[in-house]
Amino acid sequence: MTALMQEQALLVGTDPAYQPEHTYTYLFCDLLTDELLAELPMSGVSYSTELNGIGTLRGTIPYADETLPLDPEAASVPGRTALYVDRDGVIVWGGIVWTREPTGPGAKTIQAAEFLSYYQRRYVKQTLSTDTSLILNTAYVPDGQRLYSDQKYIVWSLLQYAHAQAGGSIGVETNALTGTAHGVSRSLSYFGFERPEIYKAISDLAAADDGFDFAIEVGWTPAANNLPPRRFKRARTWFPRRGRSASESGLVFAKGGTAGSILDYNWPENGTALATEVSGLGEGSGEAKLTATAQDADLLASGWPLLEAVTSYDGVIDPVQLQGLTNAELTARSGALSQPTFEVSADTDPQFGSYSVGDEALFVIDPEPLTPNGREGVLRIVSIENTAASGPERVRLTCAEV
Repeated sequence: MTALMQEQALLVGTDPAYQPEHTYTYLFCDLLTDELLAELPMSGVSYSTELNGIGTLRGTIPYADETLPLDPEAASVPGRTALYVDRDGVIVWGGIVWTREPTGPGAKTIQAAEFLSYYQRRYVKQTLSTDTSLILNTAYVPDGQRLYSDQKYIVWSLLQYAHAQAGGSIGVETNALTGTAHGVSRSLSYFGFERPEIYKAISDLAAADDGFDFAIEVGWTPAANNLPPRRFKRARTWFPRRGRSASESGLVFAKGGTAGSILDYNWPENGTALATEVSGLGEGSGEAKLTATAQDADLLASGWPLLEAVTSYDGVIDPVQLQGLTNAELTARSGALSQPTFEVSADTDPQFGSYSVGDEALFVIDPEPLTPNGREGVLRIVSIENTAASGPERVRLTCAEV
């Protein structure tokens, strides 16, 4: 290997002698005030981020002589503790501790979920609607019950409704939801007597035809005006979608050659989730039940058989919304033939942190016995899971067809 090649290998982490070192800090904070309670060491930590979903974390806190003075018991109470994962000075994960259990005489294992999980435990308790004939207080949320019609502002309204109640704000910023509208109007009603879950309401809205991607981002603010960086958690939407196209990202994950980043992979082909026609079922009963149908004419015309799926959407009373949800389900089902997973090196180009869920990338597999002709394709990253380590890390990517 020439000196130039050695230098290049060091830059991308492919030199066998290259041993990256990563520093992890686990910040346990009060969920309501974000006050730092303790920095606790953890072992066996794995954490994930999901596209339009809720990533999770699992790890073990030692109860030992060096940690007991930090009071790990009080600093990790389930249901009222926020946890941030700082990797090399960058917050890469944030969420809420939900469970804690002993795993031996000197340790407890915790499970946490991203901040969106909070809204799985928040519900609409009074009717909110875009239709003023259905509500008593026609002022806009949070002062009244009226929803703005644009889907982006509906998300803002639901979060503002949740935050306005006593004890209901965990410090999630919503300013990013007040900018330019998506330009997609919805006619929606959330009836208090049905107690719709706020996370599910946002998820269903995002999954509809002409929907969007959403998340709560976490990180450090930049130091400015003699103020130190502070932690933030911000609600965001992306329309029409989150992430970069493959041409924009330039991401290439390869298996084979001297600089391949793919360590292992599973690229299955499974027709069980595939559908060429989807029926969506809304509210109602008997012949009065609200229904919608979506069919993939292109797949059927190209020789695919009629493969049907049925999905229920409880509480949906608007035919336009139901059709949009059904169309979106068909899009997901018609591309469900393959959902490959890849284990990649975190320190080989593309390095961990240079990509996020929603990004598209080119995945290339060199010829090998089970793939004699090789294989490549542009896929979208929908899940990223990392196992924390001070040295080389393996990242698991779950992808979907574009």
